[in-house]
Amino acid sequence: MSLASRVAVLFAVCLALFGLLGMRLWFIQVAEGAEAAEVTENQSWVEIDTPAPRGDIRDRKGEPLVTSRFVPAVVVDRHLVTRDQKDVLIQRLSALLAIPAEEIAEMYDAAGVNGVFPVATVDSVTAYQIKENLRQFPGVRIEKIPQRVYLVGDTLAHVIGQLGLPDAQDLEERPELDPNVRIGQSGVEAVYDRYLSGEPGSIAYRVANGEIVVENREVPATPGATVYLTVDLALQEIVEQALRDGIALSNEWKQQRRADGFTDGVRNETTRGAAVVLDAKTGAVVAMASVPTYDPSLFVAGIDEEVYRQLTEQKAFLNLASAGLYPPASTFKAITYMAALENDIPLPQGVEGVDPSSGLVHCDGRLELSTLDDGSPQVFLDWYQGDKGWLDLHGAFEQSCNIYFYSLALGVWQNWKRTPRETVIQDLARRLGLGSPTGVDLTSDPTGIVPDRELFLAWQERQREDPEAPRLLDPSRLELDDPWFGGDLMNVAIGQGALAVTPLQMAVAYAALTNGGTVWRPYVVEQIRDDGRMLFANGPEAAAQVSLDPANVESLLTDLNRVVTRGTAAAAFAGFGDSLSRVGGKTGTGQSLANLDDHAWFIGVAPIDDPRYVVVVLIEEGGSGGAVAAPVARYIMQYLMGEELDPIVAGAAAQ
Repeated sequence: MSLASRVAVLFAVCLALFGLLGMRLWFIQVAEGAEAAEVTENQSWVEIDTPAPRGDIRDRKGEPLVTSRFVPAVVVDRHLVTRDQKDVLIQRLSALLAIPAEEIAEMYDAAGVNGVFPVATVDSVTAYQIKENLRQFPGVRIEKIPQRVYLVGDTLAHVIGQLGLPDAQDLEERPELDPNVRIGQSGVEAVYDRYLSGEPGSIAYRVANGEIVVENREVPATPGATVYLTVDLALQEIVEQALRDGIALSNEWKQQRRADGFTDGVRNETTRGAAVVLDAKTGAVVAMASVPTYDPSLFVAGIDEEVYRQLTEQKAFLNLASAGLYPPASTFKAITYMAALENDIPLPQGVEGVDPSSGLVHCDGRLELSTLDDGSPQVFLDWYQGDKGWLDLHGAFEQSCNIYFYSLALGVWQNWKRTPRETVIQDLARRLGLGSPTGVDLTSDPTGIVPDRELFLAWQERQREDPEAPRLLDPSRLELDDPWFGGDLMNVAIGQGALAVTPLQMAVAYAALTNGGTVWRPYVVEQIRDDGRMLFANGPEAAAQVSLDPANVESLLTDLNRVVTRGTAAAAFAGFGDSLSRVGGKTGTGQSLANLDDHAWFIGVAPIDDPRYVVVVLIEEGGSGGAVAAPVARYIMQYLMGEELDPIVAGAAAQ
């Protein structure tokens, strides 16, 4: 065959092949076009977020408190569930997981049309059962998801906090949140949620006719950062045990009082209390406890309604240490004491039992003031029976003589009434942080109340304008031109009346009184790290600086020691150990509502020669600061000072 013939044949073959190719392309694009379009319509790419493990929480020494672990969970992908499969799926999951069908239906609907949501975590046996029967559970798969683990149970619960699903406000403020992933709701879990939550990962896949046909590579989630607290776990455990023992002691003491014939102030069972240990040099919270408490693990998968109701009735979720408001009672006398020295408050003239020239007051338990303004009590009785003799400021502080501190307030009233100096006691209290939030990095931080004439006038106006408003003043005061009396100021001077403070506020105030005047912002988180990188660091931050005469600070420290060596806390601190000369404190017994028992307070400082720790103990309705709160604080302070720990037993009844 000639060359021309060969070329002609080759050309013919090529034309035939191109013709066949063209016909095939036409067939695919035209003849099969409709069917291909329909297949494409039934396929869609789905991208879902995968939750990140929350970061660890550790104590100041690195001891783990909270972590996350991966556990098997039943996850429903609504992309893979058809309408006619929904009801059967919910019923089968309900039967297998023992979860009411209506609850699963609520989760299903809340997830949205394209939602993917976890139903419950399961054990390995249940996970295996589901995997072996996936055809009965359309849209269901078993995934490993991160779950919060609280390694120390209810210890530090009020500081650490708990988790919960975001509400509408959370989702509005943070649109990036997954409504099916739990976030911090209180405590450190809430305040530092953005650090702890990490970054979610993602996975993309193509769905066709309710099945995954193509799956892309997963982008792994980034775990949250590690939070280090200022709290010392070993000390925290000591404090919590001491607080529980103190509550038990209060009930034993009340029972004994009733047996001895004393019925006043021992009506109710003691169930609640709080304690704080604050670093007076930095403001770091070294321990913080509140009883009753709860286990944050209850919230990991959603708390049972009945359990939640019971804990709410017990007020177990309230952090009494940072948010409980109480009259500070005689612990406030340290502020009145300092105000007297700093302002040279004069004792009143013309009052029986008061000698202004010598600075002495007869502490015989009774003060009569027949000339005090109408509306104020005319007779003031002290907490003790008998006669403690003529005392100066130092002796009155040691013995917690109300009559002396009443007299100081009366001196202010006589000499500075309706002048700017009328509020010298309240002004110092406010500069020390009372009446304002402390700034602590927790979710509960109320202002409290430091009452004065201006506040009472504001309350009066509010109640006049709105009879349905909370009753803050007795109705008899509403018709007066001025509802503020001298007796109100006298009550402030001994820590009673309308005064309301938190244990943490008192810790901050005592730290400032004993460290020379620095009012620290308290904090519970020291630093946050991620793979060794520092993301956040807390440190000493002065909220205010109060000018205090060093001689007056030294005087207060000396008298705080006198309280525990020969004053109202001497019985509780007997046998403390060799370091007794280096510790001090003040008792307090706070009068409450008529149907409640007195609150028991003690605030300790150690070491006196170089104040480092402020220890605040409050036993709600504890009965007596000297008998109940002081022994609890003594136990904690023995630990801080390296002394051998003695059992917590009752001290002497004292304010």
